[in-house]
Amino acid sequence: MRKLLMRRVTALEYLDMDELTFEAFIVPHVTSLRFGGSLYYLADQVEDAVYTLIEISSDDEVHLHLVD
Repeated sequence: MRKLLMRRVTALEYLDMDELTFEAFIVPHVTSLRFGGSLYYLADQVEDAVYTLIEISSDDEVHLHLVD
């Protein structure tokens, strides 16, 4: 079964990103949900945010490089 929500730490680990990169590039594209003291993100939006960044990488201001 696929997870609907991801905790912040899980999203960071899933994307293998540090907090600063995650805050700068992923968080603006996703909905944040706070339950009690924990912050969650919709799992599908986390993945979609990465694809959105790839799509806009043709913009002059954003440069993404795929590496092995």
